Parts: sequence; C-alpha cells; structure tokens
Amino acid sequence: MNRVVEKASRGEVVFGTWITINSPEVSEAISTLPLDWVVIDMEHAPLDIYDVELILMGLKGSGVTGIVRVPWNDPVYIKRVLDVGAHGILVPWVSTYEEALAVERSVLYPPHGIRGVGPRRATMYGSIPSAEYYKKYLEDLVVLVQIETAKAVENLEKILEVKTITGIFVGPSDLSASLGVFGERNSPVLLGSLEKIPKIARGKKPLIGIMAYSPEEAIRAIKMGYNMITLSSDMANMLRGLRSFLQDTLSALR
Repeated sequence: MNRVVEKASRGEVVFGTWITINSPEVSEAISTLPLDWVVIDMEHAPLDIYDVELILMGLKGSGVTGIVRVPWNDPVYIKRVLDVGAHGILVPWVSTYEEALAVERSVLYPPHGIRGVGPRRATMYGSIPSAEYYKKYLEDLVVLVQIETAKAVENLEKILEVKTITGIFVGPSDLSASLGVFGERNSPVLLGSLEKIPKIARGKKPLIGIMAYSPEEAIRAIKMGYNMITLSSDMANMLRGLRSFLQDTLSALR
C-alpha cells in the first residue's frame, strides 16, 4: 500500500504541496521537508511530460509520493504520466460517475481497461519484470479525481463507487466559480459544500484532499474532515517567503 494511503488509513493527516516549476532541483529541495506527497501540475503550470519525468527523478529515494495532475481526463495523458513513473494521478473536472469510470479505464490494463502496455521508467527501463509490475502496480498507485463543480458534489456518492479511485481532491477556486461565488473563499455557499464533501466521502475512500492557501485554511479543512492538505504551491510559497523577508528588512530600516 502507498505510504500516503497507509498513513491516512490510520487516521493521520498527510501534507503536501503543488509543484509548478520545471526543475528537478525544486522537487529535490522540497523532498527534504517532512512532507508526504507533492502534486506536479500539468493542468495549469507550463509542464510537459519530460518536465514531469525530471521532477519525479528529483523525488527518487525521498519517500515523498509524486502525484501528477494531468491536463484533462484523457487516456493518452494518463498513460504517459504513468509510464514515466508517477506514483499517482489527479484527474481534474470529474463531475459524473461516467467520467470517474473513464479514469478507471485509463488506469487499468486490458481486458479491464485501455492503458497501453509499454511502461518505460515505471519498470525502471525493464529491470522490474513486466509480469511483476502489471500484477502489483495498482497496490501502490494513488488515483484521485478532482471535485470542483456543483455537479460533482451532487454526484459524489456515485463517483465514490468507482473501485480504482483512491480518493477525491477538492478544488475550492473552481468550486466557488461553479457555485456562483467566484473567489469568495469564506462564502457560506462555498463553505457549506466544503463541509458536506468529507461527510459523504468519509469511510468510503482513504484520501479526502483539498487546497489550502494559508495555515488558517489548512486548520479549518482538517476540522471539516479533510485529511490530505495542500500547503499552497512552490511558486506561492517562494513569493510569500521573499515578500516577508523584504517587508521585514524594509521595516527594520525605517
């Protein structure tokens, strides 16, 4: 079982961050922190498949689970990400049971799915016997679908029935837009949905994730029942640290 899933199944909260910068040094540096996982973002960051492969290499040996958010619910993206050795995938904009089933089909090999046979780095270039890989890779794989529309919240119970899915991940920004309160992160409308989601998912899947942009949001999410907490992103945290450093220096000079 993947370490992240194992910890969450024991009732622990697992912490991670978003990687958007195309450098293995960034992922390697982040992996020195006591984090459980990272999401490498191909949807909104300018990262291609080779960038993803290098970023994953930066995590090697660290124990940090490398999850890749693919650009879309597309079997080609999912196949290529798995073949370069991702420890998990996050699929955006999954709003129906049928869309969740499409994720499952993309992950499974025939006859149960449509993933093409030919993993490259995932088998360490053939050093892991193919039969062993095909038999066991799902035991360690994290498969997350992103809940970011009002329709997804309505269909959540059905989405959770898909066996291969390990958990869900809530995108508060897109969900706020879908609910008609775009950017209002403290809106009662948004908070009502955010409180509803873990109540439905608890006990059905081990991972219930969400993005937090501040310590206050992270603590609030944990109290709501989320157990997979994103501590913002590499870019945002870099700018936050530099901004604070600059402000403190300028204040001391006044």
